[in-house]
Amino acid sequence: MFPEVNGVMEESEDYELETTHQYHDKIFKYILDNKKEFIDFMKQYIGFPKENILKEENIEKYNRKFVTSKFQIRESDIIYKIKNKNIFILIEHQSTIDYKMPERILEYCLELIRSVKTKSDKNYPLICPIVLYTGNKKWDAPLTISENQESGYGFKKLDYPKYNLMDINNYTKEELLEQKNGVSKIILFEKLKTNKEIEETIRELIKRKITEEERKAINPIFQYSNLIKKLLNQEELEKCKKLIQGGEETMENFEKFIVELLENKIREVRRIKKAEEKALTRGVTEGILQVAKNMIKNNMEKKQIEELTGLTRRRNRKISKK
Repeated sequence: MFPEVNGVMEESEDYELETTHQYHDKIFKYILDNKKEFIDFMKQYIGFPKENILKEENIEKYNRKFVTSKFQIRESDIIYKIKNKNIFILIEHQSTIDYKMPERILEYCLELIRSVKTKSDKNYPLICPIVLYTGNKKWDAPLTISENQESGYGFKKLDYPKYNLMDINNYTKEELLEQKNGVSKIILFEKLKTNKEIEETIRELIKRKITEEERKAINPIFQYSNLIKKLLNQEELEKCKKLIQGGEETMENFEKFIVELLENKIREVRRIKKAEEKALTRGVTEGILQVAKNMIKNNMEKKQIEELTGLTRRRNRKISKK
């Protein structure tokens, strides 16, 4: 017996966001599981007009799991269905470029069709496939099989499904900061690669009034992002978590805490850097002095020692007396 995997699934899922690479994948499922965020994503990044059927009351989450023709259970990242219509929106998250994506999208569409279409039904469902890409390099995989398909002899290429692409590399940090929704902040933090970038971004966020949607998105980022964990210790992370979860009334305290925390971090980094430079200089100097001592022991001329080591005559005399 195979599990029942088709159909509408309106309950929100509980996501355990791992601290490994799975965090990047699951945090998008976590935020797009919210209907409002999903609609904002569609309007902001996919270009769906504001005056269309995409309203919270008109969409429902669809079970992402379905049994393939080979009796395998497949799962897409996000699937929404328009109520009372055979119209589906399928979102796949990618952190790396996959040149087989046109095949995967075709397979997902076919399996979704098989899962909803009966033999007596002559109509086919309408599927809108979307790839959400959050990698470093610009996406250069084909959007459809037809793009890179063999041609010739007058044969016409088949019309394969073309997926919509949302590539975070097409958006600047400034644009993402301006957008007032949670998904924009998750995309923003996906673009950050260093502690310095995180510090600058948090400072910018603090200057702005954070919406409830942004707060909900920032919360799991502070809890589970590996970059954030490198920047803050466990005690600091716990305090951030409590302040963010407190809502509007504690956001001011959160902002003050973060500003002070970042200033302390910057001072600490500068202190460590200065100490490392001092230690390096001391180590180099000690090494040169040891070389000079060996030269004196081997009765090398003082002038030659000064030229080779860069030490002054006075310093050489001091070494000779030791």
